[in-house]
Amino acid sequence: MPDWFLYGISILTKSWVFILSPAIFVFYLRKDWLALRFTLVTALFFLYGALIHDSLREFDDPYIWRYVVWAFNDLAWMALIAYLGIKDKVYLWQSVLGQLVVIGAPILQLFRLVDRHLWDLSYSTMMYKTLLPIINTATVVVCYLPLIYLFMRNRKSAQSL
Repeated sequence: MPDWFLYGISILTKSWVFILSPAIFVFYLRKDWLALRFTLVTALFFLYGALIHDSLREFDDPYIWRYVVWAFNDLAWMALIAYLGIKDKVYLWQSVLGQLVVIGAPILQLFRLVDRHLWDLSYSTMMYKTLLPIINTATVVVCYLPLIYLFMRNRKSAQSL
């Protein structure tokens, strides 16, 4: 296999894009463009994070800029999703729910920055290692919510027959 292909596969397995792939495929087949757009934007931001992760760690020796970049990445995602929700390009309920889930991430990133460098403490270590994966997992769940809703609706209609 070519090195670029193996590198691409390793990026996909390290990021949430691999887990979002079935949702992208199903939303495309169902022609649910609103859910597809939300999932694609989320997957692109996860992919961007996976692509810059190693070089950001290498560049950021004092551990300052990585938290600013990750906080900005989360805020940019929230702004784009809000814009798309207002313009009816994604489900508004999904946009609001996604923003409510992710709002903790930039706050946590900036708290981690202040905790490590301004206060020189380590209060945020366990919160950071615990809450950030929960926030990312919840964001992926929000991407799958239109499918869950569809299955629940089909189940109820099948039971009523």
